[in-house]
Amino acid sequence: MTVYPNSTAAVTSHVGRQVSSGLLSFEQVSHFLLAHGPNVVYAIIIFIIGRYIAKFCKKLISQMMRHADYDHTVNTFVSQIIYYGLLALVILSAVNKLGIPTNSFIAVFGAFGLAVGLAMQNNLANFASGILLLIFKPFKAGDWVSLPATEGTIKGIQLMNTVLITKDNKTVFIPNSQITSSQVTNSSYMEERYIPLLLDISYDNDHHQVIRLLKEVFRNDARILNADTAEIGIREFADNAVRIAAYPLVKNSHFIAVRYDLLSAIKDAFDAHHIVIPYPQRVVYMKAEATAEKK
Repeated sequence: MTVYPNSTAAVTSHVGRQVSSGLLSFEQVSHFLLAHGPNVVYAIIIFIIGRYIAKFCKKLISQMMRHADYDHTVNTFVSQIIYYGLLALVILSAVNKLGIPTNSFIAVFGAFGLAVGLAMQNNLANFASGILLLIFKPFKAGDWVSLPATEGTIKGIQLMNTVLITKDNKTVFIPNSQITSSQVTNSSYMEERYIPLLLDISYDNDHHQVIRLLKEVFRNDARILNADTAEIGIREFADNAVRIAAYPLVKNSHFIAVRYDLLSAIKDAFDAHHIVIPYPQRVVYMKAEATAEKK
């Protein structure tokens, strides 16, 4: 076997350089660990403990919202926001403990957030309004609500829009910011609800008889909760009729059915007792002298 001295020397030199480089790297790592080792350990401890605290806070908030009977969507969203917000603070604290300046990161994220906020101003307003609706719960899925432009049953509250189903089964998507800035009437909020009735009768009819008839109709319907104590009386004297007001009380879930049945029963009772429901009319009187002159 032939040995080439130059090749052997080159290999030996190369191996020597690799060993020296490895020893130098090891020495640099050793110096780094000796200088920054405690900070690295502290950063790891901060991250582990902070992550545990973030998870604990997430679980605690979720349990509190569950006991407060918040919607599941609200519970999940809010707890996730709190968890990731705390986790971001933990990471920044750990990075800062390593000696890495975090001011630049905060400035960059702040500038980025400002730019995004200006570009998505309307969407952020809808997003913030959605959070308020989910937290304060002026209504929930299944409630019947009235808004300035429409009314219907709430199907769901999304982060940007609220979905509403109208009486004729149309789906309406309403921006959340419009809901929080306008009047909302929730007809399903209370367990019980009054049915406001406004009935016109002729001036020739006996209003005492009409009031007795209404009380009898109320007593015949077991769904009416205040049949004996319902508020009934003359509301006003209109141009063509005496206006009777009545307020029977029912369970909210029975409102529509009872209202339809009551109106039908009242109409039958009025017909049976010859109670006249007047319609707008105008009576014209002509003097006899004027009629004779024309002839």
